[in-house]
Amino acid sequence: MNSSRNRILSHVTCPHCWQKSKPCEVMWVSAHPDLRDDPKIPDGQRRFLPTHFELSGQAVDSLGEECSEIACPRCHLVIPRDLVELPPTFFSILGSPSSGKSYYLSSSLWQLRTTLSSDFAISFEDSDPAANQKLHEYEETLFATSRDDRLVALPKTELDGDLYEQVEIEPGRTMLLPRAFVFRMRLMPRHPKADRVQKNGRTICLYDNAGEHFLPGAQTANSPGTRHLSLSKALFFIFDPTQHTKFRKACRGNTVDPQVSQDLVSFRQDHILSEATRRIRAELGLGQDQRDKRPLIVVLSKYDAWSSLVGGRALQRDWAIKELGHGIHALNVPQLKALSEKFRGLLNNLAPEIVATSEAFSEDVIYIPVSALGCSPRELPDAEPTGDPPRVPLGVLPSEINPMWSEVPLLYAIHKTMPGMIGSSRARKSV
Repeated sequence: MNSSRNRILSHVTCPHCWQKSKPCEVMWVSAHPDLRDDPKIPDGQRRFLPTHFELSGQAVDSLGEECSEIACPRCHLVIPRDLVELPPTFFSILGSPSSGKSYYLSSSLWQLRTTLSSDFAISFEDSDPAANQKLHEYEETLFATSRDDRLVALPKTELDGDLYEQVEIEPGRTMLLPRAFVFRMRLMPRHPKADRVQKNGRTICLYDNAGEHFLPGAQTANSPGTRHLSLSKALFFIFDPTQHTKFRKACRGNTVDPQVSQDLVSFRQDHILSEATRRIRAELGLGQDQRDKRPLIVVLSKYDAWSSLVGGRALQRDWAIKELGHGIHALNVPQLKALSEKFRGLLNNLAPEIVATSEAFSEDVIYIPVSALGCSPRELPDAEPTGDPPRVPLGVLPSEINPMWSEVPLLYAIHKTMPGMIGSSRARKSV
């Protein structure tokens, strides 16, 4: 591949099958409508290795059409162009079924789109709007609906839904591969290190698997849906206190949130985390006496439902983000770590297995509470009870949504894994 404007990376990592390829090995996607006979993508445009290019650097297919999309030489799925020009950073989000991963991801990215630009002088954009379409639907449902007086709910992430691609990776072998949400980040001119940080842009690939993918035995050779865990620079484990028996008992009488008061399903969330760490150890060859050096961010979700256990105080923005001057902010890492110790103590009392499993795996664990919605859900009217025991599905009023700290775990991950992008404040005060 050629580019007159951007530096081409030494290799390209496919966000679907994680194959690493040299830029010259990357395939192009034919643009001519008659070239729809790709062997791996049913009804897909033909993938090809180009022999002719336009002066702009775009490849020309066999029928003379100028092409703009590129694809992985192994799985033939489309690769966003930013992954050729900007170093990629992979982040993985894992958690049990119904732990609120999709709500958390939608809220955190919605907040991040504004916060990074206004406070940290970092642009944050969709790298491939088509690849991020499902996320856009989530964001519009919660934050950009024209009717904010009606209860809404996000659909459950399915094991083989539209966040996955089915590809005949080789004759007779079909694989189910995950789609990533892909974004690009660049330092804006007013960022204090815009001229000093080499390759100041990054591509971020975020994965949101169905919780069932983390159950023991769910991953197979033809459904390697969570292999991204071993490539990720930071891991996010969504722990849902409302699914934990001891947390629920401790909260009863102090909240009317139906996620606590109803008899909802409970999962052994430590089993989800244990299975994920087992897969990572096997993939990376880590011994049982070794700990991973990457950050493990334990996101304590649905804070508004269980905040009574810590005095009921709302999470204040200035506890986590501090202005340095001239509109530039920094992450208050000392404050975050001090608060992390407090919430670790709460977990040690009510869910010690989560602390034990987390810290047996990673050298760098932080516990961060968030509320993706900042309000309690309500029973959807006219909805039929489902499940065992039967329960009425829940929804939320968009007019009541007021996220607390939903962007903070991702800000911390960027701070830890991309030096120079988000600075740290030394300020600390009593909370």
